[in-house]
Amino acid sequence: MTAAGAAMSTSAFPSDAAPAGRQAGARDETYVLRKIVAMCGRLSALASQDVDVAGVVRFLSEGVGAQVALLDRTLEVIAFAGVDDPAEVVGTLRDHAGGSGPYTVLNSAARNRRPLTVPNLTGDAASVIVAPVSVGEDVAGHLLTVGGRDHDLTEDMRLLVTEHAAMVCGVMLGRELVVAAAAGRARQELFEGLLHARGAGTGDREDGEAERWARHLGYDPERRYHVLAVALVHAGPSAAAGTGPLAFVESTLTRLAPDAIVAARQDEVVAIVPVNGEGEEGLAEVRKLASACADSIAERRLGVVAAGVGNECGGAAGIARSYAEAGRALAGVRRMGGSGGVAAFADLGIHRLLLRVPDVGDLRAFADEVIGKLLDEEEATGMEYLTTLSVYFNENSSPRRTARRLHVHPNTVSYRIRRVEEITGLSFDVHRDRLMAEVAVEILTGLGTS
Repeated sequence: MTAAGAAMSTSAFPSDAAPAGRQAGARDETYVLRKIVAMCGRLSALASQDVDVAGVVRFLSEGVGAQVALLDRTLEVIAFAGVDDPAEVVGTLRDHAGGSGPYTVLNSAARNRRPLTVPNLTGDAASVIVAPVSVGEDVAGHLLTVGGRDHDLTEDMRLLVTEHAAMVCGVMLGRELVVAAAAGRARQELFEGLLHARGAGTGDREDGEAERWARHLGYDPERRYHVLAVALVHAGPSAAAGTGPLAFVESTLTRLAPDAIVAARQDEVVAIVPVNGEGEEGLAEVRKLASACADSIAERRLGVVAAGVGNECGGAAGIARSYAEAGRALAGVRRMGGSGGVAAFADLGIHRLLLRVPDVGDLRAFADEVIGKLLDEEEATGMEYLTTLSVYFNENSSPRRTARRLHVHPNTVSYRIRRVEEITGLSFDVHRDRLMAEVAVEILTGLGTS
């Protein structure tokens, strides 16, 4: 590059035939041009070396003696040099932009794919040079330079060097994105393999393979894990605006449980969550995590989430089973009412079987057939027959315990149960009738009576 610069300057400035003053001017311009060519050549060389964008920013700052900051599209600072606080660089751009605002300037540079100079219209402060950083067809950020202590370089020359540095940053960021994308695909494939037990079975070899896969993802065989599955039930106004609720779920779970193995899938986010407790204590930890995540989604008006928790994995080979259980618990939350919430597979009870019925209409039809008349009577009289019946079954047919929970007299409970038998034609002394009534109550309690 330097040789090329020398050849260019020799042909452009034939100093032998020029007066002494012009010869001196030509030599000065040749020196500056060679310096520009050398800087651009060095920047190009950095792209092929083990240097990150911070190295490019530092080289640019030292080369032109300027304050430099590399920003992403949201004005977050990626790297900076020549200044203690990069906010000064952004602040200078904001002051120079005036009423139009910094985003207008950045958008203009991005739209034209060319650098531009933002002069200071209110004083003698140095101009800000803004150069878009392109990665393929996208503009990934902007490179800003403020001022320049090297008086040999004109503003146009600083513009040229800044543009070249922005191009090199784009090459580096693009390379990082490719590497990250490849790593992300490999990670996702390992994750999917664990969730669906691909290559993992019951033999020692297969279990060992699952263990190796899990270790690559950060799995610690010395800890206990449960699988948590989270999905969006209803999208809120912010989600409709395209803010990526599932991506936010993924980042929230990662923040709340940094040791968890988290990945977003097509319509859910799955986390393999380490716990300290055993049994119910471990489940409680995961429920708490899911509730905290749901609260964060609700606070940002991204929607309502449902979550399902599987049983303890019992080793890497058990991740697929725990995920299947979490999926069934999640399906239960989404299917039974659709208003969100958290459910553990261990708490499903008979709903483990009911969830296998493909048509919810068949479940409701069965419940209506068994105790539909009871619902009609409840609507007409206002008597809480269904609630009474549900508590009565849960309290093992004890009128006294049922009364205590409902805050009524035991005689009231006994009267209501007799009326339920009269209205439905069932007899709870008959095992078949009692079983049908219990299943019908579970269905209506889960689906809602509307």
